[in-house]
Amino acid sequence: MKTIILVRHGESETNTLKVFTGQLDASLTDMGREQARLMAEAIDVYKPDVVYTSPLERAVETAMAICNRHGCELIKNPSFCEIYAGKWQGITFDEIAAKYPDTYKTWKEDISKAKPEGGESCQALYDRVTKGFRAVLDDAADTVCIVAHATPIRMMESYMYGGSIERAKDIFWVNNASLSIYQYDGKEFHTVKRSFCDYLGDKKTNLPKSI
Repeated sequence: MKTIILVRHGESETNTLKVFTGQLDASLTDMGREQARLMAEAIDVYKPDVVYTSPLERAVETAMAICNRHGCELIKNPSFCEIYAGKWQGITFDEIAAKYPDTYKTWKEDISKAKPEGGESCQALYDRVTKGFRAVLDDAADTVCIVAHATPIRMMESYMYGGSIERAKDIFWVNNASLSIYQYDGKEFHTVKRSFCDYLGDKKTNLPKSI
């Protein structure tokens, strides 16, 4: 039985500005670093053997909190980068809704069919992410941690829940620095907990409800 731990990065500077970051690089805020520290402590019980991470700065900073505490290997994998969001990147969600109402409506109502203007389609994202995820499943380690972003995590969970992107529209966003724990028996995935972040206390943050 393999344990898979999905971690969303801590609060980033662009999270606080309520902009769509996409593949733009952004550092963690002081709050995000504290979230990452608390999350790394919460992982103690699982003792990860290896940590795969998106190479974007906010994910690497979060992943390093785990590796520094647990002494495990860090592997950067671009498969787990956030979606390339084209013209949406670097502008607020309110601006996206005003400038691109039709495509943003699709994003909110059925993300499996969404494609930001000038960006990567969610289907292409799903294909990229799940290719990397399947490779991680072949890792010999018993406990594997993946540090990524909200949309790639949603794609991985859609794969685990239904084997296709179609389930993505029914999955809600995970919180910053949250843990989603799954067991994999070689055939099926079993949910242990999802978007768990009680350990953050009053430092809990999440995506705006308008996304």
